Amino acid sequence: MPFQTTAILFDLDDTLHYRYKAFANWARAFARTYYPTPDQQDTLEEMIQYLISIDDRGNTPRDEYFQRAQERYPVIKGEIANFISNYKQAVIGYVVLEDEIRVLLQALQTARIPLGIITNGASDQQRRKIDVLGFEAYTNCIFVSEEFGVRKPDPTIFLAAAKQLEIAPEKILFVGDNPECDIWGAHQVGMKTVWIEHASHHWPPEIPAGIANSTVHSFAELLPLIGISPAQEHGVLAVSDH
Repeated sequence: MPFQTTAILFDLDDTLHYRYKAFANWARAFARTYYPTPDQQDTLEEMIQYLISIDDRGNTPRDEYFQRAQERYPVIKGEIANFISNYKQAVIGYVVLEDEIRVLLQALQTARIPLGIITNGASDQQRRKIDVLGFEAYTNCIFVSEEFGVRKPDPTIFLAAAKQLEIAPEKILFVGDNPECDIWGAHQVGMKTVWIEHASHHWPPEIPAGIANSTVHSFAELLPLIGISPAQEHGVLAVSDH
């Protein structure tokens, strides 16, 4: 059965922005600076996989991240602070707005469906991504955890976004990839939810099963799931449950 929502809130990383792809491209370029020749291909690939694994989807603090990288690969020499600074600048170069996401945002904007972003992370880095992706042109509100003072799944950040949209939480759909931060957090305040399930991000046993109203594996699946209803002119978006 379809359910209706008058606004949509999105997570940023690995939802509206494919962070895992940008990070993997950065990791490959970083590793190639140390193992550039064809005879080093096996070591190169091993290093790339290690760099991706210790990132833990962005949850590893950058100082710890580069310390672990240096311990595993002594060829990586230099000050941790310099690596962090260079990383923050370089990884933005791999941030890309996917066509399917652009189409979705344009459709929602055309239908006059209010939408916003709630993201955990450092303000400077998340704002850089949002700027590069051009999301300011589509969004009615943007909340970054470092600026707001709490991180998802704290309910106050979800309620603050609903307040800024001037829409009751139960009339808002939240779309995100993290079961705890996104789906559980939004569910706590009464929002409907769509979980974007990634192969490396499984549903944790401590989160009640079934609280996501729908589950998809990519925006390719999400796009047909979300359709503009006949009530489009009233600013209502119909979303089908699985």
